[in-house]
This record gives sequence, structure tokens and C-alpha cells, in this order.
Amino acid sequence: MKKVLLGVGLLLSVSVGTGAAAPINDLDRGQTAVGVLTDTIYLEHKIGENLTVGYQNVDRKHGSDMDDFYAQYKLPFSSVRAILGHRDLGSGSTYIGLSVSEGLAPRVDGYASVIGSDDFIEYQVGATLELTRAVDLNLNYRNFRPDHYRNESRLEVGASYKF
Repeated sequence: MKKVLLGVGLLLSVSVGTGAAAPINDLDRGQTAVGVLTDTIYLEHKIGENLTVGYQNVDRKHGSDMDDFYAQYKLPFSSVRAILGHRDLGSGSTYIGLSVSEGLAPRVDGYASVIGSDDFIEYQVGATLELTRAVDLNLNYRNFRPDHYRNESRLEVGASYKF
């Protein structure tokens, strides 16, 4: 157990140093989040009342990185967001999706998302723990099902820094 806690502590110290992490963030207008997960780094910025734009880089096991440019639009009066993005400019594909997030407990939010295109589908379920107003800890399960590579499922840990 001590080794697991030490490993999580080391991951957090590295993550917070570079920025840190979670795919579904609740940002205020004009706020930016920088994040790291097990194999992902990302940057998001909320540019309007309901619109967040972002970039993420995922280091996949099969040897090629994937770069995503995306937008999330929070539907009025709900916790649902519509997602539109493009993976790997030039040779990639445009994808669409939905996410939902809800408070589970004080300072803990749960979320689920699905995105897909004609080349892949990706599911994600996770929870975010607010450590401070600027730093969140994230734990999620991600399932990636591409058409041309092996399916990947993994449990991921990360953190995010908001400013």
C-alpha cells in the first residue's frame, strides 16, 4: 500500500510540475486548464459561457501519437456537453460525441463521455477530486476501439492545474 501511495505521490508531483490533468473539466469563462494523464497531455480554454476549446496529445502503444483539436459545447440548463473534434490533422478524422458530468460528493465530480468517427470509438468514465481551487486529481477508465489497431483499455491517473 505504501508503494502505491508513493507512486501516486510521484505521479502527482510530476504532473503538477508540467501542468496536470482531466478530460472533462468544469472551467469558468476565461479559465485555462493544463493536464496530464497516464499517456495524455492537454490544454483547454473556456472562451464563452458554454464553449471550451482544447488540444490533446495521446501517446498510443502502437507507436504513433494522436493530436486532437476539439470543442465542447455545454448544452443550456444541463450537465451534457456536445463534443466536436478532429484527430490527426491532414490524415485523421473528424469525430463527434457527448459527455455528462455530475457532482457525486462535496469536491468530487463524476463524468462519462463517448466520442466516435468512422475510424474509432472511445469511451471514458471517471471522477475528479478537487484538491485545491486550482488543482484536481483525476482517475478514469478509458476504452479506445480503433478500426486499424488493437483495442486499448486502461485505468488512468492524472491531475490538472487551472488558471
